[in-house]
Amino acid sequence: MKTCKTLLVLLVCFSVWSAASAAEKIRTIADIPGLSLAVLQRTLSATIYNHVAVSPVEAWIAVRGELSGNHVFGARIIHSELNGAYDKYALELTRNWEVNGHFGLDKLNPTTPVVLNVLIFEIADGTMALSLPSFDEPRGTQFEYYGAANLAVQQSDGTWKDLELGAGPLGKRWSVRAGLANNFELQMKLNRFTH
Repeated sequence: MKTCKTLLVLLVCFSVWSAASAAEKIRTIADIPGLSLAVLQRTLSATIYNHVAVSPVEAWIAVRGELSGNHVFGARIIHSELNGAYDKYALELTRNWEVNGHFGLDKLNPTTPVVLNVLIFEIADGTMALSLPSFDEPRGTQFEYYGAANLAVQQSDGTWKDLELGAGPLGKRWSVRAGLANNFELQMKLNRFTH
């Protein structure tokens, strides 16, 4: 009888430990290193953000490239999961991304490092991808991003269909503004008063 009670107590403890371990294995967007939740909150509606914030992330792919003008070049995978199942899609997204508004009088280097994070979620209808670019430079998370996040659902034939999230102020998918440093007219006005 004593052995049964001991066995029962051990079984209950193991069940509680297993449940706690299983709960720890669920990874959300908060667990992705380098992903700015503040930028994500600014670029998604509150409803979509709240759903994504608690959904388990199945895979994370990070692509680094260089922004020159308004296009990204030299894209390469810097982090991949699920044996590279979504790498091709992440590279395609990065190469096709168009950026508006990232220029500045204070930039000595004509290129800017950019990272595109692609998060894969399993949803009731199949697979969803959330992609979010960010500048990999000082102040990169402090820019005012518009329309930066992209949501897509994988179709039964393997293609991806973008969900409409609304365009940024320049009518493109990704727009950014860094405040006074990127406002040439305002810079010229300020220079008039300081010189």
